[in-house]
Amino acid sequence: MEWQIKTLARKSTVSEAVFVPGDRVLCVVYKDPEEAELGRADLLVAEADDFAPPGEVLGRWTRVVKDPGDEAAQVRETMASAEDFFFSLYHNEEPEAREESDALKHLIALMLERKRVLRAIPPRRTGGEQRYLHVKRKEELSVPIVDVAPELMRRIEDSIGELIF
Repeated sequence: MEWQIKTLARKSTVSEAVFVPGDRVLCVVYKDPEEAELGRADLLVAEADDFAPPGEVLGRWTRVVKDPGDEAAQVRETMASAEDFFFSLYHNEEPEAREESDALKHLIALMLERKRVLRAIPPRRTGGEQRYLHVKRKEELSVPIVDVAPELMRRIEDSIGELIF
């Protein structure tokens, strides 16, 4: 099973301005209290002061919009977004969104392990927390092991994109 971070939106959540190559975009994942789901907003960095997410922020990262014809750059950008989002989950922890945050950490860690960005530190665990080593940063992280029930999956799937079997 492979998880992918949803690709960058085509236009700003705040102004609805279409993104063009070279634009710096802020991506924000938040827990929407009314919908009981996670939401994602993509906006120009210059619009950050005008944006207030409707719930607790779980993670944020910035990206530069690339030329759509550069497929290799898009693949690298998606992996970089996944890594940035993963690390931001540790810096923006909110108690009200812990269940979703832990599930996102677990699922993204599995994807990053498959892509050889993270390496599990033995012994391999089936409950509690699994220790991982970020290969490039030489940084160790504890990732909660979560049983992602269908209801939880429905709440987080829009923020991380499509599930590919």
